[in-house]
Amino acid sequence: MPVETTGWISWRAEVVTAVVVILAVAALGGAVGLIWHAVAPHVDVPAAINNPEEHTKALMGDDLWLALLGIIAGVLCGVVLFVLSPTVAEGPGALVGLVAGGFLAMLVADRVGYLVGVDSLRHTLNAAFPHATPKGIDGVVSLLDFRVRATAMLLTWPVASLLVTAITTWSRAVKQPTVGGVAAYPGSP
Repeated sequence: MPVETTGWISWRAEVVTAVVVILAVAALGGAVGLIWHAVAPHVDVPAAINNPEEHTKALMGDDLWLALLGIIAGVLCGVVLFVLSPTVAEGPGALVGLVAGGFLAMLVADRVGYLVGVDSLRHTLNAAFPHATPKGIDGVVSLLDFRVRATAMLLTWPVASLLVTAITTWSRAVKQPTVGGVAAYPGSP
């Protein structure tokens, strides 16, 4: 079966590259979610119930820590791709893979961080308020659980990957010699 190409791009190869990069990058989201849960500030439940301003600071810290980890992971993914395979990294498939994979990885990180922390939060609430109803506990959990509240933070990984790709592609293009002028018409100077 012949490979479908348009100009210098092999679209089949670019689609395969995009899928492989998406899967590899998205798989890293679980590790980032675990790291995020370990390093981000956690809400002191009794203090948060008595002082709502206190829990707001910790919840903002959750989002900021995930954004920082997303930026670091996005930069690392872009750099690793260019170091391991510089020719593949210049194609559109790698860029699509880094951006889509980064977004999926952030969704995975958010979900993993939530799943790691929700049981301990429920346990803490049940211990602090033994007479609370399950519906009341669920209501408090939805307010204090460990998840992203500023959804724009989910874009930090893909944007960081995009910037690294743009900078490295530009720097490599600057180093390449330029093609001399070509006459517009045969026989013209």
